[in-house]
Amino acid sequence: MKVTGIKTAVLQANFEWVLIKVETDEGIIGLGEAHWGFGVNESIQRLESHLMGEDPLHINYLWEKMYRIVAGTAWQGAFIAAISGVEIALWDILGKYSNLPVWQLLGGKQRDHIRILADLHAGASYKPGDGTKVNENNVEDVYTPEAYASHAKDAVERGYDAIKFDIDIPTLTERDPMNHVLYPAQFDAISDIVSAVRAAVGRTIDIAIDCHWHYNTSDAVRVAKSLEPYDLLWLEDPVRPENVDAMKKVTDATSTPICTGENLYMRYGFRDLLEKQAADIIEPDFPRSGGISEMKRIAEAAESYYVPFAPHNVGGPIATVAAAHVCSVVPNFLVLEFHADDVPWFGFLVKGDGPVINKGYITLSNKPGLGLELNEEVAYSHVKPGEGNWFE
Repeated sequence: MKVTGIKTAVLQANFEWVLIKVETDEGIIGLGEAHWGFGVNESIQRLESHLMGEDPLHINYLWEKMYRIVAGTAWQGAFIAAISGVEIALWDILGKYSNLPVWQLLGGKQRDHIRILADLHAGASYKPGDGTKVNENNVEDVYTPEAYASHAKDAVERGYDAIKFDIDIPTLTERDPMNHVLYPAQFDAISDIVSAVRAAVGRTIDIAIDCHWHYNTSDAVRVAKSLEPYDLLWLEDPVRPENVDAMKKVTDATSTPICTGENLYMRYGFRDLLEKQAADIIEPDFPRSGGISEMKRIAEAAESYYVPFAPHNVGGPIATVAAAHVCSVVPNFLVLEFHADDVPWFGFLVKGDGPVINKGYITLSNKPGLGLELNEEVAYSHVKPGEGNWFE
């Protein structure tokens, strides 16, 4: 078998979803998805000439070939995301060729159901699961503790037992947004929001809180300690990712579990974080940290430090289900993020026997490869404006 083409289409959802088709001379087409970002689509197109004529079943070789081509380039981040998406499609081809699901090719499942963490963004700024905008003209109403609590209860009623909210929100803007310093009323407001959510959902529901690396180290410690009474699943990215020692300082100072990793690339990006035990939970972003093989390596490295693995995920159903295949086979899986609760056509983008996510869980099928078929009509109707290519 030989690769005869690599095609892309960029859809506009809550983020850009960069869909990939790897074509072969035997008519088998692999589906993949890369993380959005500047230069990602262009990087995929530039990789195509290096894979033409290659056997798509030799995934490890092709991964190394792609990586060695781009190692040291100024666009390394975009290229790693591109490699990740292409590699996912190669696994889909291998599964279809061998008539086995990807989870089987990875060694077999350790769990049948993949638990989903619903990222609910801020307060109830839209009707959950529907995409209908509400409160568009009243930011204050969107970010009240009551709005957060209402949104949390709705998600739980729809079957989610793990939810996530942001606390770096417009109503909590710093006096000087460049120095990342909080003032006392902001600490109080953050605590009020988390308290309201915990009271609304009780203690059987896991709550994660995302800071988006928005605070200085000392204030991040104060935030983490102030949230200790609410027994969070984790506090995410309290400080910027470049300084592992700063992250460790926050982790060591609080009983609130600290989670990070969405901005790290490949296993090499997680080495210092794990060796220094600077985070309690890692969350590599699946379609930009290296793809299926590399994600499994990262999870296994974390397991040797007894660190849970909870992939970050802002992609569409292809990226989400591909990540679920990895989550099913590694022992230290915790939850898989779902960031498209406000995209009403998420589940219609692919064809299958049932919903992609059902009552807070993904159940993987026994179908070959990723087990997905793209709904071309739905995909085409959501092509990003200004993007001239449709799998061309």
